[in-house]
Amino acid sequence: MDDLYEIEQRIQCDYLFVYGTLMSGMNNPFARKLRQSASCLGQAFAHGLLFDYRQEYPCAVASIIRSNKIQGELYQMTEADTLLSDLDIYEDCRCKEPDRSLFMRFVVPVVSARNKKEIQAWMYFWNHSLDSLEEIPHGNYRKHCS
Repeated sequence: MDDLYEIEQRIQCDYLFVYGTLMSGMNNPFARKLRQSASCLGQAFAHGLLFDYRQEYPCAVASIIRSNKIQGELYQMTEADTLLSDLDIYEDCRCKEPDRSLFMRFVVPVVSARNKKEIQAWMYFWNHSLDSLEEIPHGNYRKHCS
Protein backbone atom coordinates (compact mmCIF):
# COMPACT_ATOMS: atom_id res chain seq x y z
CA MET A 1 0.00 0.00 0.00
CA ASP A 2 1.25 3.48 -0.86
CA ASP A 3 2.12 5.75 2.01
CA LEU A 4 0.89 9.35 2.15
CA TYR A 5 4.20 10.81 0.92
CA GLU A 6 4.27 8.56 -2.16
CA ILE A 7 0.71 9.58 -2.97
CA GLU A 8 1.62 13.26 -2.64
CA GLN A 9 4.54 12.85 -5.02
CA ARG A 10 2.08 11.91 -7.77
CA ILE A 11 0.17 15.18 -7.38
CA GLN A 12 0.34 17.27 -10.52
CA CYS A 13 1.51 20.69 -9.42
CA ASP A 14 3.30 23.11 -11.73
CA TYR A 15 4.27 25.67 -9.09
CA LEU A 16 7.36 25.84 -6.91
CA PHE A 17 8.07 28.11 -3.95
CA VAL A 18 11.76 28.83 -3.25
CA TYR A 19 13.18 30.76 -0.31
CA GLY A 20 16.97 30.49 -0.47
CA THR A 21 19.76 29.51 -2.81
CA LEU A 22 17.36 28.91 -5.72
CA MET A 23 15.97 32.46 -5.71
CA SER A 24 16.66 34.93 -8.49
CA GLY A 25 20.11 36.49 -8.24
CA MET A 26 21.65 33.39 -6.68
CA ASN A 27 24.58 32.14 -8.69
CA ASN A 28 24.62 28.37 -8.81
CA PRO A 29 23.84 25.91 -11.60
CA PHE A 30 20.49 24.83 -10.14
CA ALA A 31 19.25 28.41 -9.63
CA ARG A 32 20.17 29.11 -13.26
CA LYS A 33 18.39 25.93 -14.36
CA LEU A 34 15.27 27.00 -12.47
CA ARG A 35 15.28 30.41 -14.17
CA GLN A 36 15.70 28.73 -17.58
CA SER A 37 12.97 26.13 -16.96
CA ALA A 38 10.33 28.15 -15.13
CA SER A 39 8.75 31.60 -15.02
CA CYS A 40 9.14 33.66 -11.88
CA LEU A 41 5.72 34.94 -10.81
CA GLY A 42 7.21 37.22 -8.17
CA GLN A 43 7.48 37.47 -4.43
CA ALA A 44 5.39 35.19 -2.25
CA PHE A 45 5.28 33.76 1.25
CA ALA A 46 4.54 30.44 2.87
CA HIS A 47 3.77 29.70 6.50
CA GLY A 48 6.71 28.31 8.40
CA LEU A 49 9.94 29.06 10.19
CA LEU A 50 13.28 29.64 8.51
CA PHE A 51 16.66 28.59 9.86
CA ASP A 52 20.25 29.07 8.73
CA TYR A 53 22.44 25.99 8.39
CA ARG A 54 26.03 27.03 9.18
CA GLN A 55 25.71 30.15 7.01
CA GLU A 56 25.52 27.88 3.96
CA TYR A 57 21.81 27.67 3.14
CA PRO A 58 18.38 28.14 4.69
CA CYS A 59 16.09 25.42 6.02
CA ALA A 60 12.31 25.72 6.21
CA VAL A 61 10.22 24.05 8.88
CA ALA A 62 6.43 23.89 8.80
CA SER A 63 4.46 25.93 11.33
CA ILE A 64 0.77 26.09 12.12
CA ILE A 65 1.14 29.63 13.49
CA ARG A 66 -0.13 31.91 10.71
CA SER A 67 2.16 34.79 11.71
CA ASN A 68 5.27 32.67 10.99
CA LYS A 69 6.06 33.51 7.37
CA ILE A 70 8.86 32.58 5.00
CA GLN A 71 9.55 35.09 2.24
CA GLY A 72 10.51 33.76 -1.17
CA GLU A 73 9.57 33.52 -4.84
CA LEU A 74 6.90 31.62 -6.70
CA TYR A 75 7.71 29.90 -10.00
CA GLN A 76 5.55 28.26 -12.62
CA MET A 77 7.31 25.27 -14.17
CA THR A 78 6.79 24.11 -17.75
CA GLU A 79 8.12 20.57 -17.27
CA ALA A 80 7.63 20.09 -13.55
CA ASP A 81 8.57 16.40 -13.31
CA THR A 82 11.92 16.88 -15.03
CA LEU A 83 12.82 20.06 -13.16
CA LEU A 84 11.77 18.67 -9.78
CA SER A 85 13.87 15.54 -10.35
CA ASP A 86 16.92 17.75 -10.92
CA LEU A 87 16.13 19.99 -7.94
CA ASP A 88 15.61 16.94 -5.72
CA ILE A 89 19.26 16.08 -6.36
CA TYR A 90 20.35 19.61 -5.39
CA GLU A 91 18.19 19.55 -2.25
CA ASP A 92 19.21 15.99 -1.34
CA CYS A 93 15.54 15.02 -1.39
CA ARG A 94 15.12 11.27 -1.73
CA CYS A 95 11.38 10.87 -2.05
CA LYS A 96 11.44 7.12 -1.50
CA GLU A 97 14.04 7.24 1.29
CA PRO A 98 12.94 9.99 3.70
CA ASP A 99 15.27 8.76 6.46
CA ARG A 100 18.23 9.48 4.14
CA SER A 101 16.94 12.86 2.86
CA LEU A 102 18.23 16.24 3.91
CA PHE A 103 15.04 17.89 2.66
CA MET A 104 11.56 16.63 1.79
CA ARG A 105 9.25 18.16 -0.80
CA PHE A 106 5.56 18.81 -0.15
CA VAL A 107 2.71 20.75 -1.75
CA VAL A 108 1.67 23.66 0.50
CA PRO A 109 -0.39 26.84 0.21
CA VAL A 110 1.67 29.85 -0.86
CA VAL A 111 0.41 33.44 -1.04
CA SER A 112 1.45 35.72 -3.89
CA ALA A 113 2.65 39.14 -2.68
CA ARG A 114 1.36 40.70 -5.92
CA ASN A 115 -2.30 39.70 -5.84
CA LYS A 116 -2.63 38.09 -2.36
CA LYS A 117 -4.04 34.91 -3.95
CA GLU A 118 -3.24 31.53 -2.46
CA ILE A 119 -1.87 28.84 -4.73
CA GLN A 120 -0.65 25.30 -4.09
CA ALA A 121 3.09 24.93 -4.73
CA TRP A 122 5.88 22.49 -4.07
CA MET A 123 8.26 23.51 -1.28
CA TYR A 124 11.32 21.88 0.26
CA PHE A 125 11.35 21.36 4.04
CA TRP A 126 14.25 20.52 6.36
CA ASN A 127 14.20 16.87 7.41
CA HIS A 128 16.69 16.81 10.31
CA SER A 129 17.26 18.14 13.80
CA LEU A 130 17.10 21.88 14.47
CA ASP A 131 19.80 21.66 17.15
CA SER A 132 22.66 23.28 15.22
CA LEU A 133 20.51 25.74 13.26
CA GLU A 134 20.15 29.47 13.82
CA GLU A 135 16.63 30.84 13.41
CA ILE A 136 16.08 33.60 10.86
CA PRO A 137 13.34 35.41 12.82
CA HIS A 138 12.08 37.59 9.97
CA GLY A 139 11.86 34.63 7.56
CA ASN A 140 13.75 36.40 4.79
CA TYR A 141 16.94 34.66 3.65
CA ARG A 142 17.98 37.43 1.24
CA LYS A 143 17.73 40.02 4.03
CA HIS A 144 19.59 37.65 6.37
CA CYS A 145 22.51 37.39 3.91
CA SER A 146 22.83 41.14 3.30
